[in-house]
Amino acid sequence: MTQGSRTTESESRDNATIRDIMNQIKDRLTVPDRATLAVGLVGHLATMMNGRQAEKLIGQLIEEIERVQDVPPARRTADASGDTAE
Repeated sequence: MTQGSRTTESESRDNATIRDIMNQIKDRLTVPDRATLAVGLVGHLATMMNGRQAEKLIGQLIEEIERVQDVPPARRTADASGDTAE
């Protein structure tokens, strides 16, 4: 008898559950607690990846961080006009 292959990957993503978990994290945790959770999750994921996969994950995280980074309103105006407030 042979068993089917074991995998943690599903055929399709459960976006509703992911959205629910993300909303719970946002509603229940402070920003420092979210950061601690994020570091723990990345570390956990990295233990299940090879070097190339981990490198790709870090690259994707950097892109996402840059995309959602908070920019103070004063800097947004200066950046948009091309002036620097430094």
